[in-house]
Amino acid sequence: MKAEEKHFASLMELFLETASWLQSKGLSQWRHFLDGYGRDDVMQSIKNETAYIIAKDDVLAGTVTISTSPDDWDKHIWKQSTITDSVFIHRLVVKRTFSGQGLGRDILRWMERELIFPAGKKQIKLDCVANNKTLNEFYVHNGYAYMGSTEDGHSKYQKDLHVV
Repeated sequence: MKAEEKHFASLMELFLETASWLQSKGLSQWRHFLDGYGRDDVMQSIKNETAYIIAKDDVLAGTVTISTSPDDWDKHIWKQSTITDSVFIHRLVVKRTFSGQGLGRDILRWMERELIFPAGKKQIKLDCVANNKTLNEFYVHNGYAYMGSTEDGHSKYQKDLHVV
C-alpha cells in the first residue's frame, strides 16, 4: 500500500536501523541517514505517492519507492541513457527481522507484475552501491541486467517491463 505521512516515523526508523546494520558490515550505504540526511527525500516520496510500505501481520516489514519520472539522482546515475521510458526504484529495504524470507524478491515481483505503469514505460532502472556484493548479486539473481557503474561507485541495473 502507498505510504502515508503517518508512516514517516516508522520508515525513518527502518532506514536508520538498516543503515546502522550496513555500517556494522563495513558498508557506507545509506550513511546519509545516520548523518541526519534523507528525511526530506522520504517525506517527498510519501507526498508524491511514490513510497510504498509492505506490512506483515500489521508490522512494517519493508518499503520501496517507485517513481515513473527521473529525479536529479537518476539523471546523475544514468547520464546519457534514455531515461524517460523508465521507471525508477529507490530505497528498497526489508526490516532485518524479515530478512532471508524472500520478501525483497516478493516486493520486486509484486512491482513488476502487479503495478500498472504509464504507457511508454519500457524498463525498470535502479542503482546500488557497487561495494555491496550481496545486494548486487540479489539484483542479478532477480533478473536485472548489470549496466555498468558510475565514477562515484554505484552499480546500475535495469530490467525490461513486460506489458500484459
